[in-house]
Amino acid sequence: MTSPQQITQVSDLPLGLGVRLITSNPHGLVALDKPAGLMSHPNKEGESMRSLLQASYDYDGEFYTWQVGEVEHRAWLINRLDSPTSGVILLALNEDINTTIKQRFSTHQVTKVYYALVKRVPSVPAGSWSDNLRKDVYRGKKLIKGGQSIPAKTRYQVAKTVTGGFPVSLLRLMPLTGRTHQLRVQCKNHRHPIVGDRTYGSFGFNKEVAIETGEKRMMLHSSETSMRYPYQGKMHDFKAESELPEAFDQVMGFRPGRNISKVPALEATRSSLADRRFRR
Repeated sequence: MTSPQQITQVSDLPLGLGVRLITSNPHGLVALDKPAGLMSHPNKEGESMRSLLQASYDYDGEFYTWQVGEVEHRAWLINRLDSPTSGVILLALNEDINTTIKQRFSTHQVTKVYYALVKRVPSVPAGSWSDNLRKDVYRGKKLIKGGQSIPAKTRYQVAKTVTGGFPVSLLRLMPLTGRTHQLRVQCKNHRHPIVGDRTYGSFGFNKEVAIETGEKRMMLHSSETSMRYPYQGKMHDFKAESELPEAFDQVMGFRPGRNISKVPALEATRSSLADRRFRR
């Protein structure tokens, strides 16, 4: 016998460690603030303690499910963020609003704004990147690495530069397509790898940042998600915003010789690092 389902309320959500509610609306659309390091959903059973909600996940239906007494609750995952990315992520508390909002995502009618702290400063302060990214595909049972080319486009703008510290800049990024790892790959392809990115980043530079500041996270943050969507015969607006994490300011605010190393075991190396020129 299956458990009865109940309309899930925001207060019913078993939020993961450090997850914060940003906003919700009466239609069942919810925006959460995901910290870096948590997964959008568990990749396998037993990982729920490290995911957005501390609950089981149905991979076919793309929803979380959990039990309270004899009542089953569900929450649909609308979009995803990589584990090392922080910021705005959306849930739906009913299937109707889930279908509606996912349709807006699939037709590129959702505005998403990210901030990335990257190596170097772009020579052109604002513009767009259009690239063809390689995607793995299966042909029958055989995996073809990079077997498909897919277009990716992102608008960028330099939001802040740094003088006297690390050779970094803060970029405001607006992806116009939604490819896997799109922003991370495009930043790398255009010679501005994201600080702390362990897959596409500048590994030597990441190490220097970690030594001097103690910050090891990837500096990519989902700052804003907004849209206009139809529901129950009317158009509605939704917007969710998340402040830039303090870790970004820690790296941008670093100055050689003025800051104390955040890694105690490395404090003795500060004098030798104070006057060096960081890798560009």
